Amino acid sequence: MGRRELVLLEEQTMLSRERTMQQYIATGAAFTGLGLLVLKFLEPIWIVLGIALIGIGFLQIYTAYVRFEKYRKIARKLRKKEKRLHLEVGEDY
Repeated sequence: MGRRELVLLEEQTMLSRERTMQQYIATGAAFTGLGLLVLKFLEPIWIVLGIALIGIGFLQIYTAYVRFEKYRKIARKLRKKEKRLHLEVGEDY
């Protein structure tokens, strides 16, 4: 397997990780929205559930953000590697 194929495989892995982080954010938004609905429409006894759902949602979004920043650093290293090998595969971050 040549250098270009290895770089392309790394690029594909980075893109799949980015899609995963987007799904983390969507799941976090869904939990937050559900928590807000519980707070708005259900009886006060369900407040704890609503707050817990909102907390889970924000935690999920924060986790996605932290992981995304980690992968952005990895992507920057990949871009430098591509330039060193004269392969312009991905976008600059």
